[in-house]
Amino acid sequence: MSSFGAAMIHFAVLPAHLQEWTPSGLFFASIALFQLVWALVVPGRPAAVLLAAGIMANVGAAALWALSRTAGAPFGPQAGEPEVVEAAGLFALLLECYIVLGAGWVWYRGQRAEPISGFTNAIVLGGGSAVIATAAALGVASGMLHGHHAPAGAEHDFHAPMSGHADGHDDHPEPAATPNTEVAPASTAALPVESPPPATDLSHETDGGHQHSE
Repeated sequence: MSSFGAAMIHFAVLPAHLQEWTPSGLFFASIALFQLVWALVVPGRPAAVLLAAGIMANVGAAALWALSRTAGAPFGPQAGEPEVVEAAGLFALLLECYIVLGAGWVWYRGQRAEPISGFTNAIVLGGGSAVIATAAALGVASGMLHGHHAPAGAEHDFHAPMSGHADGHDDHPEPAATPNTEVAPASTAALPVESPPPATDLSHETDGGHQHSE
């Protein structure tokens, strides 16, 4: 059941990986098909070879996931760039770890001389089934809802302020420049005062008038 759930998660995120880089999509398709076939074959024939193949494949997938989220994938268009940790990947990792533990448990049971009690089997299988069902359902839902695949720094770049608004005042227009309204100081120099016209000597005119009257 855990292998079936991991396969469904990988099928859910397959379109996003195919759109991003074809080899990455083919890898996810191959690991999903392997987990699906393994989930169908192992319950009827839990041979040591099949158990070992399931353990190695899922350990490799989990290790590659951890590497891509820490140091970055070793190849591809985003090589060396750590990728974003998403819920779908975490649930797939959880199921792959449980596949490894389950396969090891089955192998251990086959190697023991005395049988394991039914109570122990019920606890292991019951608890594992609940964890598997929850992780598979949430992982598939997350993979279908968040079908993007980007480096870890992409989210910060997406939410960065647009050019020209880096100071955070993107909704407030800048105040208009205040015009220079300085008034030139009035000149304090005294204006020249015109001298009054000279007074007319009326005495001569009066005398002359008397002379003519005589």
